Formats: sequence, C-alpha cells, structure tokens
Amino acid sequence: MYEFAASGRRSGALLSILLTLASLAPARAQSATEEFMTGGVGQMWAHWSAGLQAILDRDPAKSETAFGAMLAMSPSPLRMALFEERTVRRGLLAGAVLLLDQDAQAGALQDNGKRIAELLATGREQLKQADDGWYFASVGRFDISQANFKALLDADPDPVALLEFAERVKTRKPILNQLVSNPVVGESVRRIHVLFERGEQAIKSDPLRIRTHLDRLGGTPREFEDSTDQLAQSGQYAVPFIIQYLRDAGKASLTQPILRALPQISRPALSPLVAALAMNDQATKRHLIDAIGQIGYPQAAPYLLKLLQDAGTPNEIRVAGDKALAEIRRRGSDMIRAGSAAGAYFELAEAYYADDGSLAADSRLESASVWYWRDDLLVDVIVPTAVFNEIMCMRCCEESLRLDPAAKAPLALWIAANFRRAAQLGEGQDRTRPEGFATPAFFAQSAGAEYCLMALDRAVRDNDPVVALGAIDALRNTAGPAALVEGPGGKPLADALSFPDRLVRIRAALTLGRANPTQAFPNYQNLMPVLSEALRLFGGARNALLIDPQPGEGNVTAAALRADGFEVLTDAGVNAGLQKARTTLPALDVILIASDVRDPGLAEAIGAIRAEFRFAATPIIVLAKPGSSDLARDVVRAGRNIGQIGAGADPDELRKTLAFLSGAAGMTTITPELGSQLALDAAETLRLLAVTRNPVFNVADAQTALIAAVRSTDQAVRLTSADVLGYVGNEASQAAIAEIALDAATPAELRVKMFDALAQAARQCGNKLPADASQRLLKIIAEEKDMVIREAASRALGALNLPGDRAGELVRAQYRG
Repeated sequence: MYEFAASGRRSGALLSILLTLASLAPARAQSATEEFMTGGVGQMWAHWSAGLQAILDRDPAKSETAFGAMLAMSPSPLRMALFEERTVRRGLLAGAVLLLDQDAQAGALQDNGKRIAELLATGREQLKQADDGWYFASVGRFDISQANFKALLDADPDPVALLEFAERVKTRKPILNQLVSNPVVGESVRRIHVLFERGEQAIKSDPLRIRTHLDRLGGTPREFEDSTDQLAQSGQYAVPFIIQYLRDAGKASLTQPILRALPQISRPALSPLVAALAMNDQATKRHLIDAIGQIGYPQAAPYLLKLLQDAGTPNEIRVAGDKALAEIRRRGSDMIRAGSAAGAYFELAEAYYADDGSLAADSRLESASVWYWRDDLLVDVIVPTAVFNEIMCMRCCEESLRLDPAAKAPLALWIAANFRRAAQLGEGQDRTRPEGFATPAFFAQSAGAEYCLMALDRAVRDNDPVVALGAIDALRNTAGPAALVEGPGGKPLADALSFPDRLVRIRAALTLGRANPTQAFPNYQNLMPVLSEALRLFGGARNALLIDPQPGEGNVTAAALRADGFEVLTDAGVNAGLQKARTTLPALDVILIASDVRDPGLAEAIGAIRAEFRFAATPIIVLAKPGSSDLARDVVRAGRNIGQIGAGADPDELRKTLAFLSGAAGMTTITPELGSQLALDAAETLRLLAVTRNPVFNVADAQTALIAAVRSTDQAVRLTSADVLGYVGNEASQAAIAEIALDAATPAELRVKMFDALAQAARQCGNKLPADASQRLLKIIAEEKDMVIREAASRALGALNLPGDRAGELVRAQYRG
C-alpha cells in the first residue's frame, strides 16, 4: 500500500530532479562539524564527493578507492540517500549521481561501487517511506502514513540520519508530537521518537565532535564559550576525551582552558569523574578532584572519603580531596551524612535504590552508561536505563562491603537491588555482570535467612512485589520455623500477609503455614484468610480497573481485556472507580486511566493511587488521548511502573505493555494454571495444619473456601480440599463431600475418593450428615451396580455409624431363601 501511495505524489525519476536542480549554485562551504550532526559523517561526505568526482572524470580506480574508504566507515542506506539529496541540492556533482546509476545498470561498476549503488537504492526507498509517512500524516491519511512508517521502522533506519531528515523541515517533529496518541499511527510515532533519542545520544558521544570542541577551547573567547556549551551537551561522554587531553603532553596548552570548561559540564560529568579517581596518574587525579569540588554535588563524597581514608593516598591528593569535600559540604547537602567511606557508600546506595531523581539516568533514553576505570582508561558499559539505578546501588554496596566486610545492611540491600535489577532487566542485557552470572535466588539463598528477612522487610516497607517474592522464595528454601516466625526476625514475613500484591500475600502465607507455627505471632490472624483467598484461585483471577471520563472511548480497551480473561470494572471518575475496586475485587492486576481525567487530573490521580497501600505497586497504563499526550508522557516518565498506550490502541500493544510493566513490578498474572497450583498449595498447607492439629490455626476458618474448592473442576484441588474438610467434619463440610460422592454424574474414581473423605470426616467428627444424604447413601449401597463405588460407600456408612440396624437391613435385603 505504501508504495502505491508514494508513487502518486513523489516521482521516482532521478533525472527530473537533476534537471530541475542542476542550475542551482553551490551552497556556502561549511565544516563537517558545523553541517553534520556527527563528525564522522563529514569524513564520509568527503569520500562520497571524491568518489562522485572520479565518476564524473571517468576514473574507475580513483572512484573505487574513494568508495572503499567510505564503506570502511559503514555508511547506512539512509545516510547514502541523504548524501544524494544534498549532492543534487548543491548541483555541483549532480550529474555524477546520474552517471553512477547508469554505470550500475550497465554493470560497469567495480565491487565497492556496486555496494555503494546497492546501499543507495535501499536508502532511496527508506527516504521515500519517511517522506511519505510524514506527508500523509500531515494530511490526515493515517492509514497510509502508518504503512510507510512501519515499513521504514522494519528496515531499522540509521537514527542519526533519520533525526537529520526530520530536522530539515521545521514542521516534521511537531507533526509527530501531535500524533503520539493516535490509535492508527501512534505506536510507530513512539518508535520513531525512540530512534530520535538514540540519534541524539550518538551525536552527544561522537568522538570527532568532542575532540573538535576540545581543540577550540584554546581559541578566541567566543570559540571557548561555544565549545564549552557543546561539551556540556555531550556531558558524560566528553570526560574520557578530557582525561586523554589532560594526560597528553602535546596538549599541554589546552590544560587550563579544559580545567575552566570541565566544571561547566556540571553533574553529568560526575559519574565518569569519580570512576576515574581509581587512576594512578596523581597529577591528573588532582585536576579531576578540583573539578569535582567545583561541581559540588554530594554523590562524589564516598569516592573522596575513600581516598582520604586510604593510608596510601599521597599528601597532595589528600589536600585536594579535603578541599573538594569541604566545598561539597559547604553547599549544605545532607544526602551523605556518614563520616566513613563505607557508610557514605551505603547512603549513596540507598539513594540510588530509592530512585533519587538527582542520580537517575535520562529516562527518555533506552540505555545509560555505567563508568569504570579499566586498563588505565575510562570506559563505559551500556545498560538498559531501567536498571541503571539498581546497578549503581549494587556497585555502591560492593564498595561499602569491601571497606567494611562485617556490615550487614549493604549485603541485604545488594540482595534487594539484585532482585529488582533482574526483574526490570527482562530480556535485556546487563553487561556489567560476567557471563554466567548466578541468579538473584542463588545469592539470596547463599546469604541465609537473616539477610533475606532484611530484604523482605525493605520490600514490605516499599510495597515492592519483586523483592518480596524473591526474598520469600529464598526463605522457603532455606529457613526453618525458628527463623520464620519466632522473635523480631520473622516479623517481615508476617507483615507480608497484609501486602497489597495478591501473590506476595499468598506466598508469605504458604511459607508461614508450612512452617507450622505453634505460637501466635504478629499478624497471625491474616494467615487463614489469605490461604482461603489462595484456595479460590483454582480458576485463575485477572482483574482490571478502567477509568475514562468518556466511557465509550474505553470500550475497545475494556473489550480487549475481557477477551484475555480479565474481569473489568469501569468508571468515569477516579475516586468512584477506586471505591468500586475496593469493595468488589480482592486485588487489581492493572489500572488503566485516560489522560483526560478531571477532578482530580492525571498527575493527581496517579499520586492518589500510589498513596494507597493496596494500589501502591499496581501497574498503571495511561490511555493517552489527543490534546493531553504531552501530559501523559511527562507523567509516565516521572512515575514508576507506569506505561502508556494510545487510546483505542491495538490489543497486542496493550498486552505487550501490561506484560512489561507486570514483569518489572514483579506482578504475576494468575492464570488458571498458576491459580490451580496456588489453590493446591493452599489446600496442602491446610491439610498439614489439620493433620498436626495446630494449636494456633483452626482449618474450619477456611471452610467456605474449602467447600468452593471441592466443587471446582480441578481434581487435585478437589481431593485435597475434601481431605481437609474431613478434619472440619461439621454438617456443611460433610454435606459438601457427600454431594459429590452421591452424584452419579461424578467420575467413578472421584466418587470413591470422596466416599473415603466422607469416612475420614465421620471418623474425625462423628456423623453430621443430613438425613436426606444418609438415605441416598443407603440407596447406593443397596442398588449400585459398580462394586468399587458400592464398597467405598459402605466404608463411609460404617464410619458414619448411622442410627438403627443399617447393616442388618443390608443383610436382610440380600436374603434369597
């Protein structure tokens, strides 16, 4: 479709473009750094121009050499197409482009020329798709625009080249910004924005641009100011080159200008600067410490304290470090209060774990840099932005433990951060960890119950399901009853019985119940209700709340959720919707909220949701609508575990967003399979409490849930629940078991086991069977043709010890003379 649409508006004939533009005068010459976003592209352009000039001069050897040099720089197809447009626009070598095409068609090009022609052909198609995507979006033909944008994105275009293309026309970016929430083209628009962000990051980190501006620091005052501004835009990526220049004797004339410019990069420079303090070059280290002091942010304090408290630190470094630390403290920040380096690293780790905004990576970008000093060089390791804070938290904990191996809090925090890191990483890669890095469970289990309980205590306070589930699983595998329920150490697990996330509550209850505690503990009264909740999950449970002031607009989303097995509550207002959820559903798996909600507005509504314990960790998806998409984007970026889709978006996008958010939050969908397993686990836990006649918990408190489970379709759950009901033994429980056993439609094998469960109930608690059920039992014993069922029924009859001569009646009934 996109090809047909494009052909009606844009001519594919290069010749007509050339004839139109050939008379244009060449543009004013500019340097590569000025005209192109990345310096390497300027070098590519020089090779491209030389190759075209050789084509025009009919010098095949020279063109092959120039094109070979260009190919060595890995030009993208879209970059090639932009070069062609620029060449045609300038006019000077426009005829050479036509000759290149003619030579390609005639088979006259050598290997490098052929490859250039192939790249150019692919790039022209990408350029056409981009151009038509924007054009048809601007005229409201979103279906055609989407087809073109999708084809472009599927081709994985060069992010920097695409950004250059977009910025050539002032209206292109605003057009995209207006369509972020469009139900047809919105997903593609958001993917294009991701490419823009990648392009911007590539530009910031471009080595040639950075070196060019470092060299210009030694120029005129105007050049110094302009280059300092450019280096500040490059931020952290400029620091490795700055260090190289400071260590290069041939660049000595630039030392003072660089030292003046470095503090103006400000906070973005701190992460690489503090990592570089591990260098052995004391003179350069002193310069870096001076800059850190002038920048003045407290995240540098642990690194300075480590130097000051190291007996091997030279005096000149100690003096510089004291001065820098004094400057940081003078600014009055209280982020770091500890006097020891170990304590300061732990405080910084806490700040990273709490997602302190002053430390976080740019949330607009997909990836972030983690800096290391390795092999006498400052290098960065690229990681997903989502796990940057967790990785830095773990690094700070490691530094704290190296300085104070006996400290417990840093190890517990490391365990918690590692659980969170792994969950948010999803299918991404954490290259800061070695190949074959063990699972978070390995480290938690190795640390033991004390540290897992500390991590769980943190998770309960933070309403963090990821860490809570990880810690509980480790406790279940390693801890005994004493660690789990006795003394203050066991309190976090007991507190987890009131956790807002359903699965955390259930896992905590199962762990505590299997420990079979013989004394009451804090919050013990919630154990049986939570086990009852788990028993009711045999069919699965997925619940959603949809808040949209325009109910009709949310129908598509609600229908998609219901089709996936969700029970969906809807409301036009935030407060009314939340109240429905409180009174109707035991838990929510997701809250969807339209960006145009009012009274309260979107930001206030999400704040209210997060302030309520029950919903503090629930994934939130904002349904972005036209006119409020910017607000939606800002709220999503500022929040935790919040996603965004366009109102009326494709169901697949909804599923993908929900799966990502649920995984990052540690929320697990209660599918029928998982629900059945949890119900069975709960039934088995209740059976343990019943068999041991636990003095704290009475399984009769779960009777209603047990009866419901006995009537489920899951055979294992039914049988185990019936077994437990046998220990309850009252009239309702015996009647529920008998109802299944006496039903001729019940499979024979199940009927036999239910009769045995009825016999168990009678042995435990005596006969409580209603009279009508007793009569039906006698009839089966007298008339049933299946002798296996008949014998099972007889066992139940004997255990029930019905009044009267029932056995005699049976003997007399079979009398034949």
